[in-house]
Amino acid sequence: MLGTRWSIRGLSMWTLGLVLAMAPAPAMADTKVFDDPVGDSAFVDISQVRVVHRDSVTVRVRSTVPLTTGQLYAFWIDAGHGRRPDYHVAFRANTGFDEVLGLVRSFGDRRSRFVQCPGMRARADIFSDKPVSIRIPRRCLKNPGRVRVAVQFKDESMDTVDWAVDRRTFGPWVKR
Repeated sequence: MLGTRWSIRGLSMWTLGLVLAMAPAPAMADTKVFDDPVGDSAFVDISQVRVVHRDSVTVRVRSTVPLTTGQLYAFWIDAGHGRRPDYHVAFRANTGFDEVLGLVRSFGDRRSRFVQCPGMRARADIFSDKPVSIRIPRRCLKNPGRVRVAVQFKDESMDTVDWAVDRRTFGPWVKR
């Protein structure tokens, strides 16, 4: 009787371990950080881009040059729906921001169609050392399994531009 009780307990523990091992793991977010050459632009100079793909896609961009007025921060997002960008967002520091994504087919495409994106956030503060950032809920991007971004900082008063990684080039894919 004692041996049977221990056999049942052992079988129960083995079964529980098997069930837990086969259960799906929670989705792990991927993070990619890529550096941009420092000194390749005078008045706007991106140094690092960090992309986090979780329930939202968050992009944080560091610059070696302080943020000022007259700068435009643009992001192109490829959500894996083809070889080209799918979405575009641009904003200025310390200004209002509409929660819309521009639908695009190329980097030079003029945005004429927009998608509302409740919950999208953008931050660029010339009075803070925090990085320029944008947060886009995945549902606005049609819940992609992977994304990649291209970032452009433009100083319109000095007519200089810096791209990360390179002009009209995406960084690495970031899986969810």
